[in-house]
Amino acid sequence: MLILATMLNSITPVSAQLLPEIIITCEDEGEIDSGSVTRNVIIECTVENPSMFSEQVTIQVQAGELDSSAPESMTVAAGESLEFDVLFKSDEAEEPGEMEVNVTATVNQVNGLPYPLGPSDSEEIIITIIEYMNCNSEIGQGGGTFDGGDEISISAAVNCNSNKEGEVSYQVHLIKKNMGSSSWPSGFENIGGNCDVDIDVGDTGENCNFIIGTPDNLDSDWEGCIVIIEVGDIRPNSCPNSNKVDIKIKKKSTSLGIELGGNESIIEQLGITEEQLPVIGGILGIVVVIFGGLIYYRRKNREYE
Repeated sequence: MLILATMLNSITPVSAQLLPEIIITCEDEGEIDSGSVTRNVIIECTVENPSMFSEQVTIQVQAGELDSSAPESMTVAAGESLEFDVLFKSDEAEEPGEMEVNVTATVNQVNGLPYPLGPSDSEEIIITIIEYMNCNSEIGQGGGTFDGGDEISISAAVNCNSNKEGEVSYQVHLIKKNMGSSSWPSGFENIGGNCDVDIDVGDTGENCNFIIGTPDNLDSDWEGCIVIIEVGDIRPNSCPNSNKVDIKIKKKSTSLGIELGGNESIIEQLGITEEQLPVIGGILGIVVVIFGGLIYYRRKNREYE
């Protein structure tokens, strides 16, 4: 009896491995940005064969609304394990939230022979579709040279792609050339205000119009550029290489082309030197005398008539 009990005890652990078995483990969770180019996530899984036999295992994925890709089957040697990837992919603008998916491994062959109703094992995975809202603006044509006091009209196209409804605001921003400052220039006015864009799920497109008032009392010409930025973004302090409109605002001048309020005197702006002043004054005096004489002569002739 003692010998029989000893034999049974020695056989028991071996008998436990005579039945086919499969164990699957996977990463618990993953995230998908449905606004990205790939819109997918890769989950790593492992199948382990603790039995004494070579097993062929089929892989089944229940992904719900997501597309999925995984090996259809694989052969796992006795006492070995294999790693494989499962790819989950969302539609564009997939609604944000959590999704529960399932990966199942089932033994269908043992030592190359069919094994109906073979053992299986499953892993549940949580896939999170993260919220996103991607917008960009493209400034329209325009720019050029304006007089002080003019109003400048600028348009921009705003295009968004989002998986949720929302709102985004854009504002116009002025940058003075070679100043290195992000502050709004003194004397200029944002007459039109900001542009609010209502965003739907999927693609949204809208045109924004902005109006800028320019000061009429500039001390000198103003040069710089106009850009469109999202409200809340950091204001740039220099003009970008693209997606901008270059402008120049000329300070007001008199009808003779004389600039008022500048650093040069009217005489200097007319190109007259101090040495020329007496000569020019004399010439102007003679012209006045002759003009006055002609008027006097014409009046006398009319009296005689």
